[in-house]
Amino acid sequence: MLDLRLLKQNVQQRDYQLLAAASALQHNTLVVMPTALGKTFVAALMAAHYLATQPSKKILFLAPTKPLVDQQAQRMRDVLDVPADSVVCVTGDVSPTEREALYQNAKIIAGTPQTVEHDVLARKLVLSDFSLVVFDEAHRAVGEYAYVFLGEMTRATPARILGLTASPSSQKEKIQLICDNLGIQHLEIKHESDPSVSAYSQPVKLDFLFVDLPEEFRTLQNLLRQMTSETLSELKELGFAESADTSKVNKRDLLSMRAKITAALAQKNVAGYKAASLNARVMNLSHALDLLESQGVDALHSFLAGLKERKTQSKAIAGLVADFRITKLSIQCDELLSRGVVHPKIEKLKRLVGDSVARGKTLIVFAHFRDTAQRLSEELSRLPGVNARMLVGRAGMSQKKQKALLDDFRAKAFNVLVCTSVGEEGLDIEAVDTVIFYEAVPSEIRAIQRRGRAGRVRAGNAIVLLAKNTKDEAFFWISRRKERQMHETLGELSREMSRNRHAQATGTPSSSSSGGSSPDAKSDSSSSSPTSPGSGQKGLGEF
Repeated sequence: MLDLRLLKQNVQQRDYQLLAAASALQHNTLVVMPTALGKTFVAALMAAHYLATQPSKKILFLAPTKPLVDQQAQRMRDVLDVPADSVVCVTGDVSPTEREALYQNAKIIAGTPQTVEHDVLARKLVLSDFSLVVFDEAHRAVGEYAYVFLGEMTRATPARILGLTASPSSQKEKIQLICDNLGIQHLEIKHESDPSVSAYSQPVKLDFLFVDLPEEFRTLQNLLRQMTSETLSELKELGFAESADTSKVNKRDLLSMRAKITAALAQKNVAGYKAASLNARVMNLSHALDLLESQGVDALHSFLAGLKERKTQSKAIAGLVADFRITKLSIQCDELLSRGVVHPKIEKLKRLVGDSVARGKTLIVFAHFRDTAQRLSEELSRLPGVNARMLVGRAGMSQKKQKALLDDFRAKAFNVLVCTSVGEEGLDIEAVDTVIFYEAVPSEIRAIQRRGRAGRVRAGNAIVLLAKNTKDEAFFWISRRKERQMHETLGELSREMSRNRHAQATGTPSSSSSGGSSPDAKSDSSSSSPTSPGSGQKGLGEF
């Protein structure tokens, strides 16, 4: 039973959050809930319990970025009756000596995983000192990310593990890997349509708007496709490509081809050397076409200029730069830009943002590339009443500046935030009415994260801009299919884990390989297989 003596009295408690926290006391748990449904509050409830029942132990809250670390630390201060200075933040901005001093008196430590990993390895932080370790954005617990090491180290201690995510993956193997890396034995799943959460939901309507590429793009498209097809034909003759039809070859095919070429090189196949150069060439041509179709003439022009300006050029790049058709493409881009031809999505975006701001709305615009985000920020700021600012990752903006910018946005110092993927995960910006995807993303994780920025406290809207008959359109439908698959897969894994816990508790055989400890009737009933979302999506309010 939850001991909530340290939860502040004025904090709203929701039944589904209390049930989720109670279940998570029994098993290492991955909480999968849409953005704004209150995953962090589940962690706060558990932190309150463990601080009250194991006062000699501490709480560790891991989050991927400094703005998220600061945000989650402040949430703990807001809802828990603990001294404010006992909740500390440790990131790369804090020196190792300062961090070591902070660890001594802190009760709740919020930190970036890389910083915590460093201090664990340096033996400045001992994970057995913690009763609860929270992994925010737990879908990152794969590959070489620091969550994997910290999950392994935490599993060797008595500490309870809690993972939080809105979107783990559509692939059963990846979700299982996340669970294995964090020692997860139970899935706690909530969807907007669940009766227990519907009273708190705010609808987020999903729309997709098509634009037709202008006729001026056709010459550029045809030339790039011709060059790509020629290169694929050579690769096909060498036995590394199955088709020279550009419409039948995607990025995954090109990456698979590269792996095949690498294997050939390892076997001393001399054809592999030429194939490697051709593969690099076709990868660059494919990227150039994608830039033209999804970003515009200016993006293609910058990319072509960048090829020529590279200080060290591979054989593939040198061959491209020497091709007269690349020079022809650059000249045509110059001519189109001088006439003001860019991409029709820009004008569509300007109309959407201008109309929304005129109605007092606040917006986030997501763009994949930093150059595009910069261009959009400048274009939108020229509109009457629009004050747009840009948020980018650490390579272009320090985390201190990121935090200051987000604080200004929350305070309504400006009304349009244009950002790259740095704005996708976890950032709590309550008053966003509309989220606009400047281009579609094929990842269900990123699509869910982006959409979740809207509709936190009131009904919202998510709009995806799609260039017709391009990868924009394909990516949109891929992410929708993956999202439906994710919900089905989560339900399947949840049932498998439940059966395994029951089998281990009763000593009966289990048909599944997922591990667990003991059965929990409450968690079994609260973890349901969510229904697949339709075209109208919902996000939820507080926390």
